Amino acid sequence: MEIAATRSLKVDIAKIDVVLSILSSIQGIMNKKLEKPMVLNLDIHNIIVLKRMYELRNVRLVAEALGKTSGAISKNLSKIRSQLNDPLFVQTKNGFEPTSFLEANLSHFEQILSSAESIKSQDFSPETLTDKIIIYAHTLFWDRFGSMLYFRLKQQAPKAKFTFLRWGNNPRERMINGENAVAIHYFDEHLPSSIVQKKLGVGKASFVVRKGHPARDFESLVHYPNILFKTEGWNDNTYPLLNRLKNIGINIEPIVEIDHPSSLNSILVDSDLFSITLCGVISDELRTIDFPKDLKLEVNHMMSFRRSQQNDPLNLWLFEEVQRMLAELIEIQTR
Repeated sequence: MEIAATRSLKVDIAKIDVVLSILSSIQGIMNKKLEKPMVLNLDIHNIIVLKRMYELRNVRLVAEALGKTSGAISKNLSKIRSQLNDPLFVQTKNGFEPTSFLEANLSHFEQILSSAESIKSQDFSPETLTDKIIIYAHTLFWDRFGSMLYFRLKQQAPKAKFTFLRWGNNPRERMINGENAVAIHYFDEHLPSSIVQKKLGVGKASFVVRKGHPARDFESLVHYPNILFKTEGWNDNTYPLLNRLKNIGINIEPIVEIDHPSSLNSILVDSDLFSITLCGVISDELRTIDFPKDLKLEVNHMMSFRRSQQNDPLNLWLFEEVQRMLAELIEIQTR
């Protein structure tokens, strides 16, 4: 027990040393700027406000994201401006723009926050969580894995309050604007750098039909009509999988589009239509037909969270649990 405590203490001291080292770097830059020594005594809360202001460029939005008043945010910014002897932001016709000093030191501030979160993580325990945990995911994920994920997380965090919601454009904007949530979705090349996408795993796409469908291979399947399953945030405007098939000479024109998994399943079971989906997410009433041997279509499953929260112990725990759940399901399906 004493050995474990000693190790934990050494880890915390090492992380504190990292924070002090970063602060020392910033102080060195400030000393050069002022041409005289100065002592920094930065409040971690002011650094959090500064980081959010850099991301949102709007005092009101920062206040809403942090649950404070605009006046309180202004005071935080005023104090850190005074300490750093720099305006940090300049108001232009397009809004607030960061100064060159802030741009040069932003990575240092991010490291301070990251290190502080790592120190806090020593005390993290799912059993004691009482927070509201918001998780977004596309409808196909909730339809197939929602209950499984809920019971898995609830078993470890019985006091937490879970909110499972559909991923789409509105949740996307809320996360960009500062909402503390995580999202499970396919890789999105349009998400800004303020949102980190961490890879959960890779999914294999295939054709899907009812079990009694006449088609047995790809060549016979293409003569049947197609139903397109739309997933907001993935193919709501463009159709990546269909476009990739088209690029190799396979032109599929859907005759109907649908965004609800249960309705898709019912239509496929009661007709000769076919669709394209990921292996492992279909019901027992359906079966898959592989793509041609020389064609392999894979989709990256991602978990996203705000860059400033990527090392938050809660988010790390959620990522590990979702990744472990998906890996276990894949192992069961491949036995």
